[in-house]
Amino acid sequence: MTAQLVDAPASLTPGQLRPGSRLRWHGAEYIVAALQGGTTVHLTCQEEQGQDACVLVSAVVQADDFALLTNAGEALPGEVVPDVSALELLEPVEQQQVRDWERHLIEIRDGLPPGSEPGTTPRPGYDTDTSTLKQRYAAKSAELKALGWKNSSAGTVERRYRAYKAGGIAELMREVLPRSPWGHTDERVVRLLLAEVDAGVDESDGHGSRLLERLRAAILLHYPDEYVQLDISPATFYRLLERLGISVDALRRPTQRRIDEAKLPVPPYTPTTASMLGEQVQIDSTGLDIIAIGDDGRPVQLELTAAIDVASRTIIGALIVPKSPGRGPRGRRLGGRATKAFDAVLMLAQALAPMPGRPGWSPLALAENSDIPYSDLVACDPRMVGAAARPVIRPKMVVVDHGKIFNGEHFTDVCTALGISVRSARERTPTDKAIVESLFSAIKKLFCQYVAGYTGSDLARRGKYIHDGPLWSINELQDLLDEWIALHWQQRPHDGLRNPFLPGMKISPNRMYAALVAAEGHVPLALSVHENRKLLPFKRLKVTRKGVRIGNRTYNSAELQQYYKKHSGIRGQGMKWQVRYNPYAPRFVWLYDHVKDDWVEAEFIHQRLIGDEWTQYLWEQVTAAHVELGGSREDERAITRAVAALRERARRGPSSPAKVPALFTGPKLSLRTPKADRYAGIRTPVPGKIQRAPSLNVPAGDLFPRQSRPSPTPSPDSDTLSEMSGTTTAPPNETTPGSSHAARKPGIPRSLAGPAADLFARLTVAPTVPPQTDSAPPHSSTRRSEESS
Repeated sequence: MTAQLVDAPASLTPGQLRPGSRLRWHGAEYIVAALQGGTTVHLTCQEEQGQDACVLVSAVVQADDFALLTNAGEALPGEVVPDVSALELLEPVEQQQVRDWERHLIEIRDGLPPGSEPGTTPRPGYDTDTSTLKQRYAAKSAELKALGWKNSSAGTVERRYRAYKAGGIAELMREVLPRSPWGHTDERVVRLLLAEVDAGVDESDGHGSRLLERLRAAILLHYPDEYVQLDISPATFYRLLERLGISVDALRRPTQRRIDEAKLPVPPYTPTTASMLGEQVQIDSTGLDIIAIGDDGRPVQLELTAAIDVASRTIIGALIVPKSPGRGPRGRRLGGRATKAFDAVLMLAQALAPMPGRPGWSPLALAENSDIPYSDLVACDPRMVGAAARPVIRPKMVVVDHGKIFNGEHFTDVCTALGISVRSARERTPTDKAIVESLFSAIKKLFCQYVAGYTGSDLARRGKYIHDGPLWSINELQDLLDEWIALHWQQRPHDGLRNPFLPGMKISPNRMYAALVAAEGHVPLALSVHENRKLLPFKRLKVTRKGVRIGNRTYNSAELQQYYKKHSGIRGQGMKWQVRYNPYAPRFVWLYDHVKDDWVEAEFIHQRLIGDEWTQYLWEQVTAAHVELGGSREDERAITRAVAALRERARRGPSSPAKVPALFTGPKLSLRTPKADRYAGIRTPVPGKIQRAPSLNVPAGDLFPRQSRPSPTPSPDSDTLSEMSGTTTAPPNETTPGSSHAARKPGIPRSLAGPAADLFARLTVAPTVPPQTDSAPPHSSTRRSEESS
């Protein structure tokens, strides 16, 4: 049987097969030879090397490359499922009007109205075998006009038929009804309105009248010839906003809130899951709604950086830092403070070590009184003795945002050195780190609002006279937060932790950790002083005679001078060496000798003028004030004195004798090797058992040798020495009784001819002699002692 090739008729809908239709299937072109039972199709291949096929219709139409073709080989559009959801927005009368038009158009297409009985003969003028489409358009137009329908010309019938054929009931609705589901407004105006709403998300808030004027400007810009027809009145504009679900009050919400609402992803949301400890740790920073006392004794804003383990919901690290703007123009600003890359690194370093319990904490905040397997952890990590009830979890991967804190080279290098992979969340996708965002909300709700100095989320919600009330220092606030984490957060049932066998049972983070660590085990990572220094930020500097300079501070030591004019051995670095420093304790810096794998320590040259703890932030703050007063940024000595004065003023307080808390220096990081105590093992002397030294039984003048060494200039020390020894200097040109010393010139005192220790070492104490009588020669006891010696 030879298949007769026919072009796709106008009445053929996409996806419908009939004998003679041409199609593409599995990369080849076929012609439908016959249809058998409505389930099997016989295909004749048009390729020279191809073969005919007899397959199921479902296997043909479900192929990935299936398409109906024209005689020219062009693919016909695929089948479109009509969208009838818009009909629900219409009134019953309007729905009936659209359905009536659909029934008439189906009769034009098939020759019979829908619902006709099998065997029904088409009415005259509608038979598809004997009439063309144009003839049926004319017949239907005449029929509708006879029924009294308006807008029923042959052209109107043809336009609506084509719209129905292309888009189904949805396109027909737009052709038939005088208005769209959102009113009389043209669709193009609606699209422009939605675009203007999206463009104003990150702008300052405004009223609806501004949005209306912007919409009219957009209409005039895009459709200048149809502006009069497309323009809408204010009443129509506000009704359109209501139909679109846009609240007028939403246009005046705070800018950040509008941005956050625009960033919300389209639901459903995919929850973040992890089955192993440290498999995913989310880190982020946020402003803490609390004011504390800063290093200078004044109130300061705070910022919190936290890391949470997804599998156990354990807060493995939380660090509070001060937040304040700097002084000076952008690019040369001094004294500014906020969370930096080193703070995030310091938090990671502290998360790898147990948090020690502090005096004054509740006993329930200690690990030995919690659900943590304390005895097992102490056996593998002795540092757990006396630790807080916060597990130690080593991150395998951290999820961070696109802030400069986490995208810097220092943070990435440290994570790489610790074997931690870093993954950035997608931009404007807060669900990628939704758990840490939820943590911040919980901390503000469960902790911040109960702390003195709580300010609320913004200025509109801040209470009055907060600065005048009692405020915590940053160190005290950090201590409170650490205790709250160990006592409340880690031991409180969490909604995100459920027992798989009892879904209604909530589990605390510590209990979840105990279950997971029993399956995985715990391998502690103890960082030595040598390794801790590698976590510090560094600069590559050249050692000069004066040492090295970090910012506007100079560091020097005898060991550091050994690297003066010494090549580093690193290609491209010349004589520049890697020098690391701690911004929280900038008293010392360390030069790293990569050849010896050793560190060389150097101290700030003016440290003796401060004599107290200080930070780089405090130094920059004082430097900015010093420059504003006309001083030089390079005057280290003056800045050092100003730092010491500021610490003293902060310690005294503004007007009361109350002591200002200690300087905020961040979490402690072991960086220096402790030196041996030279006085270790020496017993404390008991005053009643100390043996009294014997007194001299000879004149002190006779202890000096006969030779005297003249001094070039008079010295007051000789007089002082004479007074202490109980002797009086003889007048000029006179000799001391009982002494054979030669007379001295005026103004030239006696001096020791040898070490004083040698004189007293050769001295022997004579036995006690009874008092001499008046007839005894002077200094006889002295002569007897000399003879005995």
